Amino acid sequence: MQRIRCQINPTDPNGPCFTCQKVSANTRVRRLPCLRYKITEVRLFKPGQVRGFEWTKRWRDNIVDNISNWASDEIRIIHVSEGYTRRPVELRVRKFIPQEGDKLERSWVVNGVKRSVSIPPYAIVDLEAARKAYSEHIDRGIVECLEAIVKSRRSLLWKTYDLAWQMAQDEKVSKDERELLQLTLRLWVSVRLTTKSTIIVGKETLGMPSNIMDESSPIHGCIPLPPVMGAQLDLILIHQIQSALRRDLLDKLQRMIQTNKQKTWLTSYLVTFILLHNVALITNHDASYARKHGIQKRFAREDKVREYHLGANILLAYFHYCNKGIYPFSNECKDQDLRNLAELDDDRLNFVKETRSYAVEQKCQWERLHREGLFEDDHFFVSQLFVENWEPRTTV
Repeated sequence: MQRIRCQINPTDPNGPCFTCQKVSANTRVRRLPCLRYKITEVRLFKPGQVRGFEWTKRWRDNIVDNISNWASDEIRIIHVSEGYTRRPVELRVRKFIPQEGDKLERSWVVNGVKRSVSIPPYAIVDLEAARKAYSEHIDRGIVECLEAIVKSRRSLLWKTYDLAWQMAQDEKVSKDERELLQLTLRLWVSVRLTTKSTIIVGKETLGMPSNIMDESSPIHGCIPLPPVMGAQLDLILIHQIQSALRRDLLDKLQRMIQTNKQKTWLTSYLVTFILLHNVALITNHDASYARKHGIQKRFAREDKVREYHLGANILLAYFHYCNKGIYPFSNECKDQDLRNLAELDDDRLNFVKETRSYAVEQKCQWERLHREGLFEDDHFFVSQLFVENWEPRTTV
């Protein structure tokens, strides 16, 4: 994790490198094992559909191309929503000619029995226009999305997200920190849009009745998105919006952490907290998807879940490394130590103190999460920010 080159010990290539051995003799970083981690390796969202459950075989190379073979000249305007915000997204759609590999039904599993319903073949006409619409939707929907997902105003989650949002708008905070916080919140919202079923709302339903999904369906009473259209939204959200946000976010976070300025400590903590919570949320989504489709495994994408959890370990390792042996959330940490570590004003010092008190209260509960491997719990990863003498955990 250091900026100097890692010199691997040829007699023990998997052990501590020569660089870490030299540094650990003179600094407090010896509390962490030798870790060859890069923040830019962190995975923050699913790569696409689960293998074997793809909605189409189009766009395998993830190149954004509009459909060219249409079955009708009629363009319809629909409104879609994931339910987090009051204002839906408007899309222009058109009936297309299906090709081999296009899925034309929505399916789910109930008590081991697969259920399905046919869906009319509609797709988005202009993917670039849809990308712009979703970018605007993400920007204006941050607060509503936070309120919908992090419901309790008294929780650690809400207080942390609320401070991150406030600092992202505060001109007293440096431009680099504001931009990093804004990127983090935008990415967080965009990932939520790909981990919940998007439905059609409003008068235009593409000919589908309100009861098209029967009572056994998780979205009973809603109008489902046509599968190929869902694949188009994944293409936009995952491979355009999320990929660009992830790249910028991780580059900025790595630069900020490696610069290691005291005044940016709180921003680094907030960003790390949000990204760790995101890991729990996408892990939970993967488990829910496996249950919904009757996949006989805990997670639908076990290999990807392992990558998410490796990313969590990378983020945690950088955070604990940059604390320089100080445990800001421990009772032993004095106010002066915090001020020296992070240059906190009184309000933000109080935030850290409140967080510390909550962490102390929840310590036993969080230790149970770790023992039982409850990776899907909101606090499984964020709670490790408060662990003294932290070391990476093996998960899936």
